[in-house]
Amino acid sequence: MTADEQTILMFRGLIASLPEESQAKVKQAEKQIRDLLPIYPEGEAFVAMGLIGAELQGDEMVTVTK
Repeated sequence: MTADEQTILMFRGLIASLPEESQAKVKQAEKQIRDLLPIYPEGEAFVAMGLIGAELQGDEMVTVTK
Protein backbone atom coordinates (compact mmCIF):
# COMPACT_ATOMS: atom_id res chain seq x y z
CA MET A 1 0.00 0.00 0.00
CA THR A 2 1.33 3.41 -0.94
CA ALA A 3 1.55 6.39 1.39
CA ASP A 4 -1.20 8.08 -0.64
CA GLU A 5 -3.48 5.06 -0.22
CA GLN A 6 -2.78 5.07 3.52
CA THR A 7 -3.67 8.76 3.74
CA ILE A 8 -6.97 8.16 1.95
CA LEU A 9 -7.79 5.26 4.28
CA MET A 10 -6.96 7.41 7.31
CA PHE A 11 -9.33 10.14 6.13
CA ARG A 12 -12.05 7.58 5.41
CA GLY A 13 -11.58 6.19 8.92
CA LEU A 14 -11.79 9.67 10.40
CA ILE A 15 -14.99 10.36 8.50
CA ALA A 16 -16.47 7.02 9.57
CA SER A 17 -15.76 7.88 13.20
CA LEU A 18 -17.79 11.09 13.00
CA PRO A 19 -21.46 11.33 13.93
CA GLU A 20 -23.82 10.70 11.01
CA GLU A 21 -24.70 14.39 10.73
CA SER A 22 -21.04 15.32 10.41
CA GLN A 23 -20.48 12.52 7.89
CA ALA A 24 -23.30 13.94 5.77
CA LYS A 25 -21.78 17.42 5.95
CA VAL A 26 -18.38 16.08 4.89
CA LYS A 27 -19.99 14.27 1.95
CA GLN A 28 -21.83 17.46 0.93
CA ALA A 29 -18.64 19.54 1.17
CA GLU A 30 -16.72 16.91 -0.83
CA LYS A 31 -19.37 17.01 -3.57
CA GLN A 32 -19.29 20.79 -3.75
CA ILE A 33 -15.51 20.77 -4.05
CA ARG A 34 -15.55 18.03 -6.69
CA ASP A 35 -18.18 19.98 -8.65
CA LEU A 36 -15.64 22.80 -9.02
CA LEU A 37 -13.13 20.64 -10.89
CA PRO A 38 -14.94 20.54 -14.26
CA ILE A 39 -15.73 24.27 -14.02
CA TYR A 40 -11.98 24.91 -14.17
CA PRO A 41 -10.78 22.26 -16.64
CA GLU A 42 -7.27 23.68 -16.89
CA GLY A 43 -6.55 22.81 -13.25
CA GLU A 44 -7.16 26.13 -11.50
CA ALA A 45 -9.49 24.58 -8.91
CA PHE A 46 -6.93 21.88 -8.18
CA VAL A 47 -4.24 24.51 -7.61
CA ALA A 48 -6.58 26.49 -5.36
CA MET A 49 -7.34 23.34 -3.32
CA GLY A 50 -3.62 22.67 -2.97
CA LEU A 51 -3.07 26.20 -1.68
CA ILE A 52 -5.91 25.90 0.82
CA GLY A 53 -4.64 22.51 1.98
CA ALA A 54 -1.13 23.87 2.48
CA GLU A 55 -2.49 26.84 4.42
CA LEU A 56 -4.65 24.60 6.61
CA GLN A 57 -1.76 22.23 7.28
CA GLY A 58 0.04 24.97 9.17
CA ASP A 59 -3.06 26.34 10.90
CA GLU A 60 -3.34 25.01 14.44
CA MET A 61 -6.86 26.45 14.78
CA VAL A 62 -8.38 23.95 12.35
CA THR A 63 -9.71 20.94 14.22
CA VAL A 64 -12.22 18.19 13.61
CA THR A 65 -14.18 17.10 16.65
CA LYS A 66 -16.53 14.21 17.13
